Amino acid sequence: MPAQICIVIPAYNEEHAIGQTVRDYRQVFPDARIVVIDNNSSDRTSEIATEVLDPAKDLLLFEPRQGKGAAVKAGLSRLSADIYIMTDGDGTYPAADAARLVRMLLERRCDMVVGDRLTGGIYMKQNTRAGHSFGNWFLTRYISYLAGQKFSDVLSGLRVMSRPFVNMLDIRSSGFQLETELNIVAAYVRASIVEEPISYLQRSEGSESKLNTIRDGFRIIWFALLNWIAFYPLHAFGIIALFAFFISALLGVAVFAVFFRLGYMPYSATAVAAAAAGLVGLQSLFTGLNLRITGRNMRRQDIARLVESRRLWNEHIDQ
Repeated sequence: MPAQICIVIPAYNEEHAIGQTVRDYRQVFPDARIVVIDNNSSDRTSEIATEVLDPAKDLLLFEPRQGKGAAVKAGLSRLSADIYIMTDGDGTYPAADAARLVRMLLERRCDMVVGDRLTGGIYMKQNTRAGHSFGNWFLTRYISYLAGQKFSDVLSGLRVMSRPFVNMLDIRSSGFQLETELNIVAAYVRASIVEEPISYLQRSEGSESKLNTIRDGFRIIWFALLNWIAFYPLHAFGIIALFAFFISALLGVAVFAVFFRLGYMPYSATAVAAAAAGLVGLQSLFTGLNLRITGRNMRRQDIARLVESRRLWNEHIDQ
């Protein structure tokens, strides 16, 4: 019996591309179950998806909460599978590439295979919005730094994920922060991630990118920062502590200079500020250490749960 595959396709106003996208993936994955999530579209997305989906096994969902994260969460919660393929409904990710990523996941038994659009320069050639290209480059390096793991394309919409990894997810993002969340969570639980170069096709005529370079870019940056603080508190509070100690030391030099010149320490705002900065540094350091100790035990439990789930999944796939 082959591995069960579920294809999750979020779609918002994709009447020009959703039909061809479903047909392409159905041709390459004839036995897979496809779930299309109409993310509150105002066009004929649902009508066209209904025409091409197989009513015997596929699903069409309607998610009124706007945002890709909300749509994908709804899709993942409806179907159980051994392997999950997440792709966009705009026809930019070829089904043949998704099949290659599935084979790679099965061969290497990793937790997630990400379609890398950037390494081969395909995305730069196809993308017509300069802000998107720079944003992908910047966010990839920014999130790689925060996660402590080097990534090549953190915003790719084509991902193949194992059931153990999907079961670990508690998707909190509502919009285009989704891909960022997947990478950060994977790094946190030490999931095995593989990035493989893929093609990136031009959008169908009439289909437009829903991502706003400035607005969504800042949302992704802020979301990644909050997750970094939550998952790696000692790093975040350690930086605050170092900055506070540095300010305290600078002010302290001025205070001691006055003391050595006068022979006594008169009351001054500089001395108060130096002491306050030092207290902030100590408080930040101990807060980070406390959260690190508490979070380490929880992280070990999450990693152990993923390893055990992965072992059972591998046994199932081997059969």
